[in-house]
Amino acid sequence: MKAHRVSFFVFIALIIATVVVFGLFFGVGYDNPQGKYNAPEHTGTLIVFMYIMAAICILATVLGALGNTIASLGGPKGVNITGVPDRAISIVSVVILVGILVGSWVMASAEPLRLPNGSFFSDATLLKVSDLFCYSLYALLAVATLALIVNLSGILKK
Repeated sequence: MKAHRVSFFVFIALIIATVVVFGLFFGVGYDNPQGKYNAPEHTGTLIVFMYIMAAICILATVLGALGNTIASLGGPKGVNITGVPDRAISIVSVVILVGILVGSWVMASAEPLRLPNGSFFSDATLLKVSDLFCYSLYALLAVATLALIVNLSGILKK
């Protein structure tokens, strides 16, 4: 079977699994008392599913990087067999990632957060790290969207 067919079937399986888990989460019921609130019964299922999806994402990233490295061994130095300058792309990617993380850390706030019970959460490190994750997620989403638009527009095609 060709790689794109395997990818297609894995994609369909993941979509079906996602629909089933979200269907369980939103559709089964809310008979799960959590303090004075009533949480969905399959909250734990959704959390485990998110961990599994994160593990699949990390595994796919590592395998993709290994595959790209192996494919680049057959071409001229600095350019893989598809003609893409992989060293330059890697350097630019790392610079963008580090820049986004540093910028997110600088913008992150350590201001204490009022909790629903009236107390304050004041661990400055955790507050800054949570802000870093949120800001870097937004920035990386914007960079990925911009890269997709540039790629689809054909501006940088030879």
